[in-house]
Amino acid sequence: MRPFTQDEYNQRVAAVRAGMAARGLDLLVVTVPENVTYLTGYETIGYASFQTLAVPLAGDLLLIVREMERTVAETTSWVPSVETFSDTDDPVDVARRVLGLRRLLGGRVGLEDQGWFLSPAVHARLRAALGERVEGGSGLVEAVRRIKSAAEVGLIRSACRLTEAGMQAALQTIAPGRTENQVAAAAYAAMVGGGSDFLVGDPIVTSGWRSGVGHFTFANRALEPGDAVLLEFGACRRRYFGPLMRSAVVGEPASDLTRMGETVIAALEAAIAAIRPGVTSGAVDQACRGVIEAAGYEPYFRKRTGYSVGVAYAPDWGEGHIVSLRRDDPTPLEAGMVFHIPPALRVPRRYGLGMSETVLVTEGGCEVLTRFSRTIYRA
Repeated sequence: MRPFTQDEYNQRVAAVRAGMAARGLDLLVVTVPENVTYLTGYETIGYASFQTLAVPLAGDLLLIVREMERTVAETTSWVPSVETFSDTDDPVDVARRVLGLRRLLGGRVGLEDQGWFLSPAVHARLRAALGERVEGGSGLVEAVRRIKSAAEVGLIRSACRLTEAGMQAALQTIAPGRTENQVAAAAYAAMVGGGSDFLVGDPIVTSGWRSGVGHFTFANRALEPGDAVLLEFGACRRRYFGPLMRSAVVGEPASDLTRMGETVIAALEAAIAAIRPGVTSGAVDQACRGVIEAAGYEPYFRKRTGYSVGVAYAPDWGEGHIVSLRRDDPTPLEAGMVFHIPPALRVPRRYGLGMSETVLVTEGGCEVLTRFSRTIYRA
């Protein structure tokens, strides 16, 4: 069963077509898996295979996918036309032939060029196959995705509840002698056992000196007294995520960790307090960053404050390419945007702490969708 009504899918397609018309496009060729799912409902673990969604300015949409994907495409998508290529076919040649037979070529074509899984060589061949009047088509679907519908927010809320269950299970597992893997396994079991769909990545669990290294995760290290433990999870409901970051200390925290923990909490709360429609992305970033800089931790926070979240496949649950909360960004916030805001401070190869929330921009300000006590936990 698809997660949204046909009316909602129709509204999304209509909004994309309005953007196409404004740019004078007759056809949009969608290659980004998240965009295909957003417009059609097509949901698969085979998203890294070659796929295209043809969106003409009028008429039926057309999915072109690997033959192995036919049944899942017909089962999950509302699109009436699904064409396939075999593993011995050249998918670009098949796409050219099918689009030509449907008389979809010959006009101005927009081709997405920001996908993770379409290599430059294949993209170049596809562009050449689409004719002489081809231009970049990225951004048209993303412009619609940036504002979440009530149904999308409902899925993110549901994902948040599952993430919270994972966080609670992880924190209850932390103790001297336990391993990062055991903590991660407890989180994963609670999220997936509770109803999460497949994730974009494994739970992030780093401890001791490893907590001071960004984008590490569990590695069988045994927890020791005095360790900082940084946790970041994101459960999923129908490809929508509710990320959450929390931190713990095993035993009595050192004074530096206490002060660092107070700073990340204050920075997170300052960012949340700044969020409302019309405020710029850069202003929210500065609210968070200002707290960190005033505390003297600027060298350990050289990143953005947050990023949009919504429909996602691995390797990333974020939509930072759509909207990010970053220094000097003039983008105004709008009601319906959803952000993950994860201020984290990492002293390289010594220790690190972080704290995050998933936040919805509302007409009157914002709503924190994740529900978990903001404290540095003691184990």
